[in-house]
Amino acid sequence: MYCAIPKIASKTLISLMMYVHVRDIVTHLNNNPKNISLNGTRAEQFIDIPKLIAELQKNGISIPKTKGSISFSSLMQTYLHLLRFESVNSASPSLYFNPWRLNLKNIFRSMDFRSVSNLSDIFSPSFTRILFVRHPFERLASAYKERIAKLEKDRIQPEPYYDGIRKLICRRYTHFHWAGDPMGRDHPCENFIPPFKHFVIFILTNTDTSFGVARMDAHWQPYTVVCQVCKFKYNFIGKYETFNNDFNSLLKRLNVSDWNNEKRRSASSHNTWDYQQLFSSLPDDLICQLKRLYSDDLQLFNYRIEDYVKR
Repeated sequence: MYCAIPKIASKTLISLMMYVHVRDIVTHLNNNPKNISLNGTRAEQFIDIPKLIAELQKNGISIPKTKGSISFSSLMQTYLHLLRFESVNSASPSLYFNPWRLNLKNIFRSMDFRSVSNLSDIFSPSFTRILFVRHPFERLASAYKERIAKLEKDRIQPEPYYDGIRKLICRRYTHFHWAGDPMGRDHPCENFIPPFKHFVIFILTNTDTSFGVARMDAHWQPYTVVCQVCKFKYNFIGKYETFNNDFNSLLKRLNVSDWNNEKRRSASSHNTWDYQQLFSSLPDDLICQLKRLYSDDLQLFNYRIEDYVKR
């Protein structure tokens, strides 16, 4: 079980979880002495092969043609190679392959990333429960930089939900002398980036109740809530700050070798100093409220507020 948290190398970790799931399915099917072809009904109980081929082709991945029928094992090895090395094979590197772009629910019929068939399995000592964490204050600052402090025109991919939050924060806490349509495209909030202080005030709204905390966005909700840390008792906890070492330890635990982990995708371009400057602009009362909100995360994962608040 893996609790996926945004902004903590989640694409890398999701790719690994997918790899382990598919690898185990392939191993299970290959234990059948009969060769499984693309038309094998037994394979199709687990994987919709035509949809997998179509999804790969839609993402620019062409399956090498052979004289005969492509074996199920060969196709799966191609997909597993994509997850590990982001290429069809070592001789033909491809563009970055993002597994999140595939419609996994339709392709892998037996795979459910949100639940397990037997809930008691999760609490078994042999069940690996994985969590990667990041300093709560850095995670909050990163969420602000990536989700709120960007205009629509500056995004690589559209994110209307967070653009909506940005505009809402602006309208709620910034006062313009504006006589036009308050919801019009020419309103000043359309192209205004709220200061970090207003973002913090916004996310702290209603966090004095457990109901309010439970409704927070996953990008800034405490780990103890979003991942139910005390309930599931994770037996593998890695940290964003020591990701490479912790990730290599996880690879060994899951019996995965030769993983392409030379470069983490979408790693933040901001450093600790950038984030310290954001928190230096906050008054003491907001720092105290953030400390209360993330108190369990700070204590459980041995993080210090002083790493980001210098006063």
